[in-house]
Amino acid sequence: QHCLCCTTAAVAAALLAIHDFINNIFHNFKMVRLGSALIAIFVVGSASAFAPASQHAVRSTHVLQMTTTEAKDPVKVGVIGCGRIGIVHLGAINKAPGVVPIVVSNPTVSKAEDAAKKFGVAKFTSDAMEVITDPDVDAVWICSPSQFHADQIKACAANGKHVFCEKPIATDLAETVEAINACNEAGVKLMIGLQRRFDPNFLRVRRAIEEKEVGDTIIIKTCSRDPSPPPYEYVKGGGGIFNDMAVHDLDMTRFLAGDDPIEILAVGSCHIDKSIEDLPGSEAFDTASCIVRYPNGVSAMVDVCRQSSYGYDQRAE
Repeated sequence: QHCLCCTTAAVAAALLAIHDFINNIFHNFKMVRLGSALIAIFVVGSASAFAPASQHAVRSTHVLQMTTTEAKDPVKVGVIGCGRIGIVHLGAINKAPGVVPIVVSNPTVSKAEDAAKKFGVAKFTSDAMEVITDPDVDAVWICSPSQFHADQIKACAANGKHVFCEKPIATDLAETVEAINACNEAGVKLMIGLQRRFDPNFLRVRRAIEEKEVGDTIIIKTCSRDPSPPPYEYVKGGGGIFNDMAVHDLDMTRFLAGDDPIEILAVGSCHIDKSIEDLPGSEAFDTASCIVRYPNGVSAMVDVCRQSSYGYDQRAE
């Protein structure tokens, strides 16, 4: 993905969360439903707030518990995608206890080979399916472009592999629901990298709400701005600004509201990178705003922009 959108502390916290996710692979937990308290980053089973009844993902009634129990044997991981974010995850995996990367893939095989050498991974390939079907792989890290996520998640489920996937799950609703249901039906875990839930600053806001330091929640505001727009090739096929950028903010409003939205108004426009104006739907937007209504009259306002003259800007109020 284009932006990290997280602090060093958030990365450290997210690593601990991923470590717990890895350890829990060997326990008898089902998928956690989207929206379950603090650990809702483990996304399985609620596209319901955004979907008509016929497109609901099946919710699970089980909540994943984070523990510090060490797995007896290391979890063997395969990583799909050796671009910037794949390299970030490989570095994180190598630092986490109880896990070892054993195979990596990238369509440009030289990138996979370079990553394998850099991180001491035994096998590399140009074919993502060779990672997914590898009998030695316990869990797959999906760090490929957004348009490939859903099919790769479903393939992992079909092969009994647990999944960590970069956001978004898919580039449209139907594929999102299919991917979630495939994991539920196969009994494999699916974790999406919404790392802001582990950022100490965002957690401090959540704690202030939970402990009634600020009274009843009425309005939630979030802001996300990147220092510069991503390349055209990244935007094309990525599902648009709501899927590949505002997803963090929409998730954070759910995290702070503690509920699923019941109504959303979203608008977008192009002001910065005119080259993307020929792309379909929200892929043609580099600036967007959302108003989200939650139960009990709580509302959230989100604004995102792909460029900011002063650098990254990530806020929640």
